[in-house]
Amino acid sequence: MSLLPLRRRSALMAGAVVVVMSAELALIAPYTRRAVGQLAHAQLTWVLPAVVGETVSMMMFARLQRHALGTGGLRVRLGSAAATVFAGNAVGATLPGGSLLSITYRTRRMRSWGASASQIGFAHAATGVLSTIALALFAGAGHLLSGDSSRLLSVAVRVGAICALTSTVFALVHHPAVLRRPVRALLHPLRRLRRGAGVQASADRMLDELAAMHPPARFWAWGLGLALFNWGGDFLCLLAVCHAVGASPSLSTALFAYIAGMTAASAVPLLPAGIGVLDATLVLTLHHGGVPVGAATAADLLYRTITPGLVAIAGWFLLVQQHRRPGRPPHVRESCDHARTVSATSDATAEAGTVTCRT
Repeated sequence: MSLLPLRRRSALMAGAVVVVMSAELALIAPYTRRAVGQLAHAQLTWVLPAVVGETVSMMMFARLQRHALGTGGLRVRLGSAAATVFAGNAVGATLPGGSLLSITYRTRRMRSWGASASQIGFAHAATGVLSTIALALFAGAGHLLSGDSSRLLSVAVRVGAICALTSTVFALVHHPAVLRRPVRALLHPLRRLRRGAGVQASADRMLDELAAMHPPARFWAWGLGLALFNWGGDFLCLLAVCHAVGASPSLSTALFAYIAGMTAASAVPLLPAGIGVLDATLVLTLHHGGVPVGAATAADLLYRTITPGLVAIAGWFLLVQQHRRPGRPPHVRESCDHARTVSATSDATAEAGTVTCRT
């Protein structure tokens, strides 16, 4: 019974991708020949910086997730974190479901490292908040470069609202007694089921684990820096491919095109790699900023060749390697030793959120 809705959702997502791609191909068809001609004469001296920028972007995101997991006491090798980010990007960019599938895959990998539900939830939430703030700061930088300082207030309000909401959530999390009643009310229908008591106990344990997390101010400062480098590397990739195909947009035009493309892609998370939506937004915004449509299309095609193209190839290769060596412990030995010591000291402490290590 459950396979039929899944097949219907898959068919709908595949149909949406086909419709979007068909519409996009119909729109850019008159400029495709010109774009291919510009791609054939692309300057390789700019392609290498583009690939380097994208690699830096992926590595910074891996460091950001590793940094967030470290707050909960779990230490992960940078190589394992980077391989997971590349593989997750490949899954999200090539399969229907987009970023949702990528998050699901990274969640499973974190579980295989021994991360608890609270650590995984905190890692996803923290990286999401820091990435959103970093992208908003990039938007503010774009307004400064364009001389439109009147829009800075809206950016400041947006960042302030995100920070206020995050602070409020953390204040509530650090008082689990306040959240227990609404959580139990939400889980009340499950109490009649056989596993209702187990779900309630898991929810209470997760609240206690989250309440035990106290990330210092330097966590947010360092994490914001990593998020800025994550977006910055990707933006440098786009800027480099524009110069590679002969387009020379202003820094503010390229930045606005990038921000608009990322915002449009995030608004449709089910599309793999924002296919169609991101491309159309990039081309139209670059053209609005003075770049010919042919050059903007060529820049988009080269940018998408690198990401998700080359990134997806590397990610699937790493994903195959992970399946060939499923038993290899991904986190560092110090974390394992610490987990064994803590769990041997107190079972109660282990239940409250200590790191477990699979060997």
